[in-house]
Formats: sequence, structure tokens, C-alpha cells
Amino acid sequence: MRMSSSKPIKLLLVEDDLASEPLLSEVLIEIDENRQWCNWRTTSIVHVEQLADALDCLRNDCFDVVLLNLSLPDSPALLDTFHQVNDFARAAAVIVLADEEDANLVNLLLREGAQDVFLKSELDGALLAHSLRYAIQRQHRITMLGLSPFEDVLTGALTRGCFLRLGRHYVELSRLTHLPLLLASIEIPEIARETAEGHEARDLLLLRTAEVLGSAFEPPVLVGRVGQSRFGLLTAGLTETTLEALLNRVALDIENVAREWERPSGRVRFSVAPVHQDANLQGASLDQMLGQDGSDFSESTHTRAKTAMLAD
Repeated sequence: MRMSSSKPIKLLLVEDDLASEPLLSEVLIEIDENRQWCNWRTTSIVHVEQLADALDCLRNDCFDVVLLNLSLPDSPALLDTFHQVNDFARAAAVIVLADEEDANLVNLLLREGAQDVFLKSELDGALLAHSLRYAIQRQHRITMLGLSPFEDVLTGALTRGCFLRLGRHYVELSRLTHLPLLLASIEIPEIARETAEGHEARDLLLLRTAEVLGSAFEPPVLVGRVGQSRFGLLTAGLTETTLEALLNRVALDIENVAREWERPSGRVRFSVAPVHQDANLQGASLDQMLGQDGSDFSESTHTRAKTAMLAD
């Protein structure tokens, strides 16, 4: 008998291989029959086959767990696919279903925040159900221990989701006060992460970038990590000229950090665009302006882009 207080496990399945359906049926049976689940006795599954659809689901709803196949029709590199989903997952545990065995990739995924990684060809329903249960519990425990869903774990900047939610309030205040809003995107050079040294250099550059931005832009300016290598700023009352001058100085500071590590030459890019004072503007519109990693503002909102070159 099901408990009347039972609530569903909300699971987002991101998988384009229909052969996985029998496996998931086994998982649901295992969850349904295992009395240890207690009040987690029903399962609600949303199934999508494209990365873009998965990101839309995560923007608009909250899930307990995400089952993610990295090899999707519209996927970028495997690790980047995980990063994009994990950025939007909020408090959801992310479990990766891998098509091929790759120990290096598994280690990187676990280090970057995946709760578990399974090779699909060696997976059975009971094993996956067990992993789902404990992945959800671990993720909840992490949240309870103080890792705020509003704060990026590595840099301390706002998460993308929190940046967009607070941004909605800034848009409303801007409409009421007629203060101009400017949205900026700052993209730091990408550093190869195939080695431990590359991972460390990338993390340190992200940390230093967050510190530089925090020093240059104090509250009430919003500073968020909106992508793996990108930060966003939302300012009220500044002119574009002033904001661009400040961003030029920030880019030079980041350049100096890169010189210290003697990293390969690259670019710090930033773009600035006005946010229109539209009463109907929603957070999704800011989301569209920011785009995804590797993209600038859309043509409809992009005004100008400045580039700072790193060490020659």
C-alpha cells in the first residue's frame, strides 16, 4: 500500500536512445517494490532527446535527479554537455549514462560535480535505482550543509539561475524608477582541462576573475557565473562608456593573472547591452540575451563588443 503522503521523484531523462526504455522500466519497478524508499514511492519522469530541450526543462521546473546521456544530437563536447546541464540543474543530482568506457572522463565528471557515472552496457535496473536513491540523498545533504543553491560553489558568485531570478526584480525596479539597466557578459580564455594542471589553472583563473569582478563592482551590481567560462553583470544607472571602461580594467587584471601562470595567449571578451524597460520582460529574456557558453548577445540586443588580448 502506498503512503498517502508519498511524493514523486521528479526525474529528467536526457537520452535519445530508445533502447534505454526497458532499462528504465526495470528501474521504476525496483523503486516501486523497494520498501526502503518510504515516502519516495512514486516516480514522475520527463523524457527529452535534445540538450536544448533539457535546458528548457531545467529553467522552468525543479527536478530531484537528472539522468544524462552526454552524446546527444545537439551536444557539444562531452564534458561541456555535462557543464551546461549541471549549470541549470540547481539542487538536482546529475547521473551520467556513458556510452563508452573512459576513466579520464569519469574522473573529470565526478570532480566537476556528477553524482555518479554508469556505463550503459553494464547497467541493470536495481543498480541504477540504488544509485538514484543515494544520489538524491547526497545532493540534499550537500544543500543542507550550507552549499547555497544561489552561490556558485567554486567562485562564490551568483549561480546563473539566481542571477536571472534577481535580474527580474532589477528589471521591474528599472521600469518603476527609470534607471537604465546594462547587462554585460565577460568571457575568460578557455584552458584545456585534460590534465590536473589544466584543471587547477582553470579553477584559479575563475576564482581570480570572480575576485576582480567583486572588487570592481560592489553591490547592488549583480555578479554571476553564467557559464563555465563566463560571468554576467547587471548594473543600474551606469552609462555604457563607464561600464566599458571598468570592464577594460578588469580584462587587464585578468590578463596579468594569465601572464603570471605563463598560459598560452587568448582573449578576454566582453559585451555590453541595454536591458529594455519593458513591463512584460521576464527572466527568460535575460537568459536569451546571455545565450550559452561561446555565444555573444543575440543580434537584437548586441550593441558593441570590446576585446582585450592576453599576453602575446
